[in-house]
Amino acid sequence: MAEELGTWPAEQATVLLEVLQKAGLSPQAKRTRDGVVVTVSDDESDEAHRQLVANMDTIARAARQPKPSGPRTGSRRPRAVKGADNKDSSDRQRELSSERMTKLARPIGIALIALLVLFTFGRGVPIIVPLLAVGALVYFLGKRAQDRGEGGGRPDGRP
Repeated sequence: MAEELGTWPAEQATVLLEVLQKAGLSPQAKRTRDGVVVTVSDDESDEAHRQLVANMDTIARAARQPKPSGPRTGSRRPRAVKGADNKDSSDRQRELSSERMTKLARPIGIALIALLVLFTFGRGVPIIVPLLAVGALVYFLGKRAQDRGEGGGRPDGRP
């Protein structure tokens, strides 16, 4: 007759079987819906229980280790959900890139116009450069605060 050592998750059952085999025992394992049932013969049951208690920390650690992502689990693509936004990550990256470019378009345009004015009216360079630097600083700080929702509107909520 066989002594049952319990039903274990697959990771823990694997470690338990290794521990019992290293101790010179011959455990049996059977997979069920609930897990893996580990059994040993009656004459080996006392030693099996001693090994189980002595190696409980090792067996418990097996449950906490991340499962290896093999080719089956790692290569699966997420299932498309009907009615959801099912775009590839490359499509999303392109959208994010275009959003960044549209956010940068206005400051780049202002900088180009400022450079054009600067080169056209070269005599006023000592005055124009600091004015442009302060203007750009005010613009970028105001834009950042507006994007964060920190300001840019009236206290009564009107724009």
